[in-house]
Amino acid sequence: MAEYRVRTPFRIAAALPALLFLPGGLALVLSSLSGLGESPGFALAGTLLGLVTLGLGSLCFRVSWTGRVPAAYEEYGLDDPSEIADLRARERAAGRLVE
Repeated sequence: MAEYRVRTPFRIAAALPALLFLPGGLALVLSSLSGLGESPGFALAGTLLGLVTLGLGSLCFRVSWTGRVPAAYEEYGLDDPSEIADLRARERAAGRLVE
């Protein structure tokens, strides 16, 4: 899988959301599951929101830990395959693309 390397300031910047989202999402999931009997609708909504928050936190944690971003996130919004090929060629020449 193609991945782009990110620089150290971005790794440090990704650590803050990871530190906020991971425990916050876990607390939201656990508190929603503990109150499941009271209101199932709110418990389901809280659980889903907590899982989304955990997903974002794990992505930020992965970026801060490894220093790499999956190419699918970096190339989002590029429609033409030639645009993707041009971007990958530029990043490969700069040494930021890991395949």
